[in-house]
Amino acid sequence: MWHWCRRRDWMDEENFASRSTSPAHWFRGACVVGSKRGASAPRRCRNWSFLYAVNRVALFPSTSRSRKGRLTLSSHPVGAVIAETPESRALAGHAGEGSLTSASTVADAFSLLATSTAGEAMCRVRKLDAQADPEVLHKLRVALRRLRSLWWAYEPLLDRKEAKIQCREFKALAAAAGRTRDWDVLHDLLSTANQSTKHSFPLLIQSVAEHRTDALSFSVRTIGNAGVGRILNHAVAGARQQLDAVAVRHPLATFAGQRAKLAEKALSKRVKRVASASHADYASLHEVRIAGKKLRYVLEFFAPVLDGNHRPLIERLTSVQNDLGVLNDLVTSEALLREYASQLGEAELVNEAVWYLHVQKVHRMNHVHQILRAAE
Repeated sequence: MWHWCRRRDWMDEENFASRSTSPAHWFRGACVVGSKRGASAPRRCRNWSFLYAVNRVALFPSTSRSRKGRLTLSSHPVGAVIAETPESRALAGHAGEGSLTSASTVADAFSLLATSTAGEAMCRVRKLDAQADPEVLHKLRVALRRLRSLWWAYEPLLDRKEAKIQCREFKALAAAAGRTRDWDVLHDLLSTANQSTKHSFPLLIQSVAEHRTDALSFSVRTIGNAGVGRILNHAVAGARQQLDAVAVRHPLATFAGQRAKLAEKALSKRVKRVASASHADYASLHEVRIAGKKLRYVLEFFAPVLDGNHRPLIERLTSVQNDLGVLNDLVTSEALLREYASQLGEAELVNEAVWYLHVQKVHRMNHVHQILRAAE
């Protein structure tokens, strides 16, 4: 059973394509006080078959080679396989609804935030088809990432084992869209090189586009067959049931402030580690990126009830994360090229593209490292 719920670290669904820089001291400025740990009865594990199916296919995809020699994920045609269900329609109908107030309870705030974010995810799921725009996949992954951050924010009040299982489900869903997104990013990076540098990769770009089509087929099929509406509806209802069973003593503003402060502390610790290093280290920079997103999402969730104006901090976090996102795109794209080198055409052309991305990656890594050192 272990491998049914455990996933490989490299299956990371977090990518941003925006490009901007950040001022110093971007990570400072969050907030307030303490919280009381709650308890709830453990719940039985569920949806093992979905987790197993997504993770096993992602790690060991069933593949075949066409006469052209490229990888194909399926011989089945891609269609509109996202089924409408009462749960999916209900969640999609609540996307973006409502706002927190100082009168909201901790449990009511969770319901509002979770239902709205899950509804956003369902809106993206319903738009998936054979011609899905890259932005649809990106926004689906962002919504699922935000759900994981929301579950982290409420971790002290939820059964921890159950919450971790739930976050694995969100992550597995995002991973199903992840490889398609990776091909989209690689395509964009090579196209940009075509237009703005001496490098030219028209044949390679065509091959990448073919692989992206195959990856999209897998993403649409897997997400369509997963019962996303049922998974999200069950997750929101189950967590709310746990929250109703817990006596929450603190008002929402106090609880939110404590969680934001904890997220800020975790980010500051990672920034200091990077700033104290003499050389850039991608693994450490990636930890900063993940911690920064968690803080940003928590601030965005609870902004209406937190003391002070956190918009400038959110903007600074977003700015630095954009730079870190570009770095992540370059790292992922270089790894993808190396992994599929034998299927993408002439070795010399692939090696040239790998070197181009590697040089860009090193430059970006040093650039972000300097920003964080200046911030510290």
